[in-house]
Amino acid sequence: MPGSGPGVLSVNGLEFRRGRQPVLKPLDLRLNRGEVTLLTGHNGSGKSTLLRILAGLLRCRHGSWRLESGPPQSWRQARPELLRHHCYLHQQPYLFDGSVYDNIAYGLRRRGVPRLEIRKRVDEALHRVALEALRERPSRSLSGGERQRVAMARAWVLTPRLMLLDEPVANMDKPSRRHSIRLINQMARDGIGVVLTSHDPQYGELAIGRHLHLYQGQLTEREPPS
Repeated sequence: MPGSGPGVLSVNGLEFRRGRQPVLKPLDLRLNRGEVTLLTGHNGSGKSTLLRILAGLLRCRHGSWRLESGPPQSWRQARPELLRHHCYLHQQPYLFDGSVYDNIAYGLRRRGVPRLEIRKRVDEALHRVALEALRERPSRSLSGGERQRVAMARAWVLTPRLMLLDEPVANMDKPSRRHSIRLINQMARDGIGVVLTSHDPQYGELAIGRHLHLYQGQLTEREPPS
């Protein structure tokens, strides 16, 4: 399935089964830097399964994978790069004990980023999601919408090539939804490829470039919502 712009990931013949039951039938997919892709489908259509495969979290035995301009390889060969450069965010993300700041800084510390650079990037992330006032707030005291925004900020500071967001604005109030949409659009402007699932027909100011739909394991392309 072709797309425009520089590719962050291309896969041909991706297929996934649970036992003998096909979940994803052989499909081709290309995802691009700086593009927001909406992925829709009924419950159980395989949307979350596809996102987890693309993130390197769910084993896929079939398909030829090409990362950036690299050579074709299997999912198993591609998995270390998928895990490092693709971020998957569940609808109900897990936050660590500690402050909002500590949660956002966690991945940067694991990568050995200098302390001053961590502070700069975390402060910018807090500004992007309008959570500066909650910088030292314990994560366990946050609302659902606040937790989701913190998790998105935690992923954004790692500058992934691809963000995979499973219902990222579901059940949010209007302010949280607005800030989250702004961050998603900013990710695309930063050159990050974004794939998000949603059941909500109201996409507001979300800058959707492509619309992919899963039905009975098959992937088709539709006109992006206006």
